Amino acid sequence: MRHRSAEPPGFGAPSREPTKRINLNVPERLHTRFKFACVVTNRTMAREILQFVENRTEEIEQEAGLNSGAWAQPAAHRDDPRAVAERRLQALGRALECNHPTADFDEMLGDIERGRDLR
Repeated sequence: MRHRSAEPPGFGAPSREPTKRINLNVPERLHTRFKFACVVTNRTMAREILQFVENRTEEIEQEAGLNSGAWAQPAAHRDDPRAVAERRLQALGRALECNHPTADFDEMLGDIERGRDLR
């Protein structure tokens, strides 16, 4: 039985973190080019793909305004009530910046009911 770590063999220290498998369909020509480039540069495809996913994830998190370090924090720290309150306030602030129309809930329900009466 083969031990699977979060990183492919030879990619840093083995991790005890659980892993997930990603299956990806790639055009045959691109696969061949990628494999050949990895072989001639003494790299593994798995290591290169994992590095790409890590880098791209950081880019997407930055684009979305997410703190990538939050994933590395222990669960106890993430669940700190002050941190939870701060995250909620930040989310509320981002929502308010969207400037979507709002209304009183009871007023909206009344408008819906009156609209049904018009039929």
